[in-house]
Amino acid sequence: CAQCLQWQIDPETGQRTKAVFSCAQQDQPLAWVDLDNLTARQNQNRLLEYLSSKWLNMVLTDNKRRQ
Repeated sequence: CAQCLQWQIDPETGQRTKAVFSCAQQDQPLAWVDLDNLTARQNQNRLLEYLSSKWLNMVLTDNKRRQ
């Protein structure tokens, strides 16, 4: 789904080194994580999660009415 895609950075230079899936590399050193980018990605995903939740609630409510 790529929601956990994030950049790793070189702690010495602060430069991005590679993109990784944080769900697959949960034990990476915190100094390698680009926290600013990770925060931005989570903020982007929040809207989609909110809309998906609203849609699911509407579908389930409509389904209960029809039964």
